[in-house]
Amino acid sequence: MLTVVIPSFYSSKLIEERILEINREIPIIIIENSKDLIFKNKIEKKYKNVQVIIPLENLGFGSAVNLGFRYSNTKMVFFMQPDLKLVDDCVNKLIECTKNFKDFSVLTPKDVGNKDFINYEIYKKYPSLKIKNKFFLEEVDYVDLSWLVNKDHFDHEDLWDENIFLYFEAVDFAKRLKDRNKKIFVAKDINTFHIGSSSHDKRLDHYSILNRNWHYNWSRFYFLKKHYGYFYAFRRIISVLIKLLTRLLKAIVFFKKKEKEYIMAELGGLTSSIINKPAFYRPYKDVNLNSQNE
Repeated sequence: MLTVVIPSFYSSKLIEERILEINREIPIIIIENSKDLIFKNKIEKKYKNVQVIIPLENLGFGSAVNLGFRYSNTKMVFFMQPDLKLVDDCVNKLIECTKNFKDFSVLTPKDVGNKDFINYEIYKKYPSLKIKNKFFLEEVDYVDLSWLVNKDHFDHEDLWDENIFLYFEAVDFAKRLKDRNKKIFVAKDINTFHIGSSSHDKRLDHYSILNRNWHYNWSRFYFLKKHYGYFYAFRRIISVLIKLLTRLLKAIVFFKKKEKEYIMAELGGLTSSIINKPAFYRPYKDVNLNSQNE
């Protein structure tokens, strides 16, 4: 048995779609970062296998994953994004596969949602495995979108970096695992379908762009600094800083108010990371949709 954990932020419609794709006997934990109590009450009443946990503040993705890890009572925990369809009996296939193979820290299905996107990367050649002559596994160096973790291979140091609010958390997670010689696999015969750009209510699109611009730049510099040193990170980022300042000047000259706001968010995230400020930015802070997206 495993537990499915889904971090969410105003993703109620997508969450219910995911619940219906999972066997009712499998426990599901939703980490709802929006403080949506109406959603919590509705889902827990409707689905007895689902627990909705509402943190005191918006935790972002990585910290929500860690919280779900701690609340889960099974040795296998499957973390996934809410805009990821579980196709062809995905979860039951994962359970069957892991009953016969446990020599992994992370295992992920192969995503088939976009032929131009691959949810894993391989930096060096590893041997492939066939489990029960049915599941074809390939060892990789990085996976994205979903993560089936084997708790027996984890301790506190292996969990997601809670300094990162969004972006680069999966890259950081994978790098730390591989640095400790832990194994990450993709199951080529078990599939998901990434919808993409659908994890939040559309009325939050403006805030989402601000959030993305700020945190992507903060997290990129933080990741480089953490793993390769401050001066290496600064050398890598200086051209980005110059381009952002040039774009900002053009937006000011041509009175492009919205573009200026988005560029300021990018600059804010990057400069905050450069001067070692935490990932504090929350453009959604005063937003409350009251579950009207259902």
